Amino acid sequence: MQEQEKILIIHDTLYPEINDSFKSWLIEFQHNLRSAVKRTTGNPKEFVLSLDLMEYAEQIPDLRPEEFDYYLILIHDEVSRTDNLKRQFDQLLDYLRSLPRHLQTKKTTLIFLKESPLDHEILQIHIEKVIKFYSQKGFNLYKQTELMNSSDKDYWVKILDVIDLISHQAELKSRRRAVKKQPIIAYIGRTTPDLEGQREILTNELNKLGIEILPDSNEIKWTDITEEVLIDLLDVSDLIIQLIGGKSGMALDDSGKPDLEIEYDLITRFMNGEVSRDIGKQKSRSRVIWLPENIDIQDIFQEKLIEKIRKQIGYSGWDTELITGSFEQLKEFVMNVLKSRIALKVSLAEHTLQNSIYLIHEKSVYQDALDIASQLRSYPIDVVLTHDLHLQERFIRAHHETLQNCDAVLVHYGLNNAQWYESTIKEIIKISKTQRKRPFAFQAVISDKEPVLHLPKFDEFLYIKVSELMGQDFFKKYLKKMIV
Repeated sequence: MQEQEKILIIHDTLYPEINDSFKSWLIEFQHNLRSAVKRTTGNPKEFVLSLDLMEYAEQIPDLRPEEFDYYLILIHDEVSRTDNLKRQFDQLLDYLRSLPRHLQTKKTTLIFLKESPLDHEILQIHIEKVIKFYSQKGFNLYKQTELMNSSDKDYWVKILDVIDLISHQAELKSRRRAVKKQPIIAYIGRTTPDLEGQREILTNELNKLGIEILPDSNEIKWTDITEEVLIDLLDVSDLIIQLIGGKSGMALDDSGKPDLEIEYDLITRFMNGEVSRDIGKQKSRSRVIWLPENIDIQDIFQEKLIEKIRKQIGYSGWDTELITGSFEQLKEFVMNVLKSRIALKVSLAEHTLQNSIYLIHEKSVYQDALDIASQLRSYPIDVVLTHDLHLQERFIRAHHETLQNCDAVLVHYGLNNAQWYESTIKEIIKISKTQRKRPFAFQAVISDKEPVLHLPKFDEFLYIKVSELMGQDFFKKYLKKMIV
């Protein structure tokens, strides 16, 4: 059994007693943290309010900080001006001073409920992170007009920021152990001299997310990666990333090809199923190739390789994407892909989908679907994309099981493919009536354009624009019911 971790939410305990709306906000804050943390891996967590430690009204609670693993301090004014909070703060400070400095910095987060300076009291603690739960207009504690609440999209972003921080600090060792058991692995291939810096930046950022990067430069050199070794590395990878710049600058082999092109050709054959060593269980994987915008091609070898890539990409399946924009666009795409793969992996490992939406889409709108999924995940919602399921060995089975078990379904209509649209809608209606144990929370067709007039409409479905999906009306009517 996993050991439960305890997080203490320190707050002024007088305000909830004299202000019911703040007390409601505080209890909902605690509830939403508990709900959101259930979607994370690692040890279970319990969130305790200072209020929970009081035996009678107007008491300064005995925090017993040594019993907790992490502390969230809610700040609504300078600590020195708030006797109740200051006396709690002093208890925490006395305990933290007994710890090594490196532990102090990894146990405390400040959550500001209004604009307030970092006063002397706070500066005595080495704070790792500050999170603001108020709008920039300011905050009236009694009227509650500017304090973020659960109807605000940014509120859930902040909730997940808190969870991410706690998970990163309190579970770092256990998360590393978990990653080794079932990691998300990315292979970042050879690149050209002009993109070495970008390769290093991408490697570092993915490492910080707990993504294992291959090849590991500490274990193997490029000169040691033979064709056999490369196939072994590709076999265990979830995502293959290739950065193609304008200058080859690489050694030629006996055939006269640069080693960058040799690697590209082998990966292409691997993705097409022409070669595989099949180490262990067959994995689903995808590949992204980046050709930077305004690429400056400097030699004939690179010109031929880039021409080959552009021709072959048109014949690629669901598992290969070409990004021709900026480095920031590449990073955003890679992060979204990996978040989607991680979310799906966790759901499959736990054999459950919680607060889940199945986003069905064509390959042509995959990048748009990734953006939508990323926005929806700012709430505590699981999103499964058609693309993720296509990479599995048995797509049809995974597709049907997801339709049977998800809470809601979105159909992203991209190109003018009326036949795909009608067959998809009819399949969803059939499964809804014959194979589901409960009705969908909602079923919707979304499009970047105005409601598509030429398509036949089905009464079971909503028809909305993508921009309306993240609006307050849709949140209040549909999304909020899934996450509360």
